[in-house]
Amino acid sequence: MDACYKIVRKNLILSIGPELDHHEANKLRQISDEQLRRSRARNIILDFSVTDFMDSAGVGMIIGRYKEANLRGGRVCVVNAGRPIRKLMEISGLYKLVYEYDSLDEALDNL
Repeated sequence: MDACYKIVRKNLILSIGPELDHHEANKLRQISDEQLRRSRARNIILDFSVTDFMDSAGVGMIIGRYKEANLRGGRVCVVNAGRPIRKLMEISGLYKLVYEYDSLDEALDNL
């Protein structure tokens, strides 16, 4: 798996790998569920710096992360999304649920 995570000031940061498909989405769900329980993080930041592909499983994973963050009084943010990822998020209506920032630092400053 190419994705990794870290916790910064009650924010779970998930660095998404090159592809966010069914297999990666399931792994990210498991990682985020476990880390949210362990760390008491409220917000989830999804870093798409190296991601070139996302399918409907990725959209579903983001919706699920939104629900988890919302239960904790937190938010989901997307950073460093390229044009194909932004277009899919726009078409799927994800921008009604998540915030987008140009950089990780900008997201951390606004949470």
